[in-house]
Amino acid sequence: MKKAMTVSLTGMLVAGVLILPAAAHAQAKNAAPATPAAAAQPAPAPVTVTPEARAAIKDLIETTKTRENLAKTFQAMSQNLPPQMAQAMNVSIENNASLTPEQRQKVRANMNQPFEAAVKDAMTLINDPKIVDESIERMYPIYAKYYTPDELRQISAFYKTPVGAKSLTAMPQVINESMQAGFAIFQPRLNALMEKTVKTQVDAVTKPAAPTKK
Repeated sequence: MKKAMTVSLTGMLVAGVLILPAAAHAQAKNAAPATPAAAAQPAPAPVTVTPEARAAIKDLIETTKTRENLAKTFQAMSQNLPPQMAQAMNVSIENNASLTPEQRQKVRANMNQPFEAAVKDAMTLINDPKIVDESIERMYPIYAKYYTPDELRQISAFYKTPVGAKSLTAMPQVINESMQAGFAIFQPRLNALMEKTVKTQVDAVTKPAAPTKK
């Protein structure tokens, strides 16, 4: 039981990369309906990226090698894409209320070739350079929302120093190892909690009930 209960750190991190955007979308989709007063409020005005801000953001993106790192991230995601797609499609089939159990079984039996084609198309999508280009373009108003051009130039200046350049390669590893240290503390406690919960239910059905007093 303990082996089955163990939480995989790598699995959690990989899943997080792929699931978080979908989770954010689901949270927004499942949010409580807006009241008439809230619905009447105007949408936030789009952030204007001035030429000065755009130049500062462009320099920061180039200094931090954001384009190259983003391309590597998408490439890493593509390696985990087939099992993620298989799971998502299977859930979609299982939750389709219009299908009978026999129809669900038939759909699954006929999915091999369409699934392979879908994976191939997904790989084409994720390796399309336009994905990186569009992602980079969407960063401009985000940076402009939180930083002034002068602040952006200061950040770029830091990353151009030796310690700043080192941070670009060392900090991701520092964060990763820090997360592992945190999970090393959390994981055994979570496992113990799950073991206790399961044991309570197992004992309830396996141990004879105490005799009632007359």
